[in-house]
Amino acid sequence: MGRTVFVIAFLCCATLCFSALAANQPIQLGMNQISQGNYGFNGPTTNPPASTPVAVAAPVSASAMHVPVTPAPVSYGNYTVLQQDSGTNLTIMDLTFTNSPAYNWEQAVEFKIPRPGWILEGISVLATDSWNASSEKQPTSLPFNIEVRDEKFSLLYTYEGIQLPYFTNSKGAKIATIDISPMPLNGTFYICFNGYGAIPLAAELQNATGNSYYYDERTAQLYSGVLPSKNKQTIPVNWIIRAVGI
Repeated sequence: MGRTVFVIAFLCCATLCFSALAANQPIQLGMNQISQGNYGFNGPTTNPPASTPVAVAAPVSASAMHVPVTPAPVSYGNYTVLQQDSGTNLTIMDLTFTNSPAYNWEQAVEFKIPRPGWILEGISVLATDSWNASSEKQPTSLPFNIEVRDEKFSLLYTYEGIQLPYFTNSKGAKIATIDISPMPLNGTFYICFNGYGAIPLAAELQNATGNSYYYDERTAQLYSGVLPSKNKQTIPVNWIIRAVGI
């Protein structure tokens, strides 16, 4: 019970901070920088499947793709919060909300355990179903999926949910708290989010750390986590997904 209360209290604090922002800002922040056209990330050299919107270049391993920055863990008593975004307060982050470009592509964040024996106990995700108090219709039920995978992309944990208690908010967006059974982890792991084209995930448009990706479930390959810009370049982003453990 103590673990659950702590994780929820910590993440709800972040939720309240974001809600204060959302009350005065549109849901989609930073969209003046983002193109409305096709995605421009790196992808397979062969002909992409029909569900993939663009032809792109060959994927590379995470280690070869970039020299990632690993932000320092944040400690709260015995708990450690791992975040691969910039760590800037959510109320001043340059944020937008976006879906992955294909149904079978997840938005994934790479983490490394802060010390041997570290145990994952909670996952937080900032997302929206685009409903807010000004909407004339009540929100409909929409599915989402969260997964934990090891460094070889083997599935360690999966959670299938409906967005209503997690991402539906009168202010437009909030952080979902997924409290999981204690899970010992080793080395590198990934937390993946799939909103199935209906629940956009928050993306930080500045200060990319190089730890956010698209993960192709069919081929078990990573692709750079970027968005297309209006000048036909790409913007590397940080997905707002965080891990809590002891």
